[in-house]
Amino acid sequence: MSLVKVKNHLDKFLPLYVPIAMLIGFYIGLHINVPAHKGTFKVLNLIVVISMIYPMMINLRISELKKSARMWKPITVGLIMGLVVAPLLMFLLIKLTSLFLPLTPEISLGLLLAVVVPCSSMTIAYTGFAGGNLELATILVALSFTLAIGVVPLWLKIFATTAQLSISSWLLVKTIIIVVIIPMVLGISTRYILLKKLGSEKFLKIKPLFSTISLIGLYVIVALIFMEKAQLIYSKPFVVLTVLVPLLMYYALSLLFLTFFDKFIKIPYKDHMAITFTSVGKNEGTAMAIALTAGMGVTAIPPAVTPIFQIVMLVTYVKLANVIKRYYGEDTAIQ
Repeated sequence: MSLVKVKNHLDKFLPLYVPIAMLIGFYIGLHINVPAHKGTFKVLNLIVVISMIYPMMINLRISELKKSARMWKPITVGLIMGLVVAPLLMFLLIKLTSLFLPLTPEISLGLLLAVVVPCSSMTIAYTGFAGGNLELATILVALSFTLAIGVVPLWLKIFATTAQLSISSWLLVKTIIIVVIIPMVLGISTRYILLKKLGSEKFLKIKPLFSTISLIGLYVIVALIFMEKAQLIYSKPFVVLTVLVPLLMYYALSLLFLTFFDKFIKIPYKDHMAITFTSVGKNEGTAMAIALTAGMGVTAIPPAVTPIFQIVMLVTYVKLANVIKRYYGEDTAIQ
C-alpha cells in the first residue's frame, strides 16, 4: 500500500479509529494503576505530541511563515477569540447551566480555567489535518502563549478574586519552547536537508509519510488521554456529566460562530481553520498545572475532563473540513 493510500485511509476512517482509541484507552485505564505510572504517562504524552507536531513542521515554509506574520486581521481575530471571547462565553454558559444544574464554585472556576489558558500545541496538528494555514497556526500558538503570561493571571483575578491562584510564567515559556519552538526548528531543518538531498520531486513523494505519522500520533494521544482519565470518569460520572453541558455548549457555539463570522469578514478557508483550532482548542495541561500548583484539587477536574470532549469536537470539525471548504467557496478536496 502506498504512502498516499495509508494516509487517506487513516484520514477517511478518523471517525472510526478515534472512538476505538477512546475505548481501548478507557478499558486499559480501568485495569492499571495510572497514578503509579504518572511519570511514564508524562513522558509518553510529550513524545506523542511532538510526534504529531514535528512532522507537520516539516511542511512549514519559512517564506509563508514571514507572510503569515503580517496577516493582522486573522491574527487579531484568533487572539481576541481565544484570550478574550472564550473566557467571557464560558462565564455566561456557567451562569446559564447553574439555572438547572448544580455547579459548585470550585467546578465553575475549573471550567473558567479550562478556557482561560492559551491554545493547545495539538491545534497545529488539527490545522494541518484540515488543510489549514500551518504557518498562521504556528504564529497564533506562539503569540497565544506569550500573551497568556499576562492575560491568564488577569482573568483569574477577575473571575476568582477570593481564590489564591498563581501561575508560573516559566511553565508557559517552557511549554512553547518544547512543543512549538523545538519541533519547528527541527522540522524546518529536516525540510531543508530532505529537499537538498532528494530534490522537490522525491520530497513530494514522501510528503504523505509526515501526515501519516501525525495521524497515528493523534490516535495514540486519544488513547493515552482516556487511559489517564478512565478512573476519574468511572468514579465521578455525575461531575463529568455536569461539566459536559457547558463544555459542549462552549465548543458548539465557538465553532459555529467562527465558521460564520470568519466567512462574513472574508477570511479565507485556510486562515479560518488556523484561527478556529488555535482559539477554540485549549492547553488543559497548563490549566491543570495551575490548579494543582495552587492547591485547588477539585478545580482541576474540568481541565482534566476537557481534553476528552475537546478531541471529539475538534476531530468532528476536521471531518467536516470539505463541507466547510465548500461553504467558503473552495471546492477542491483537501490533499
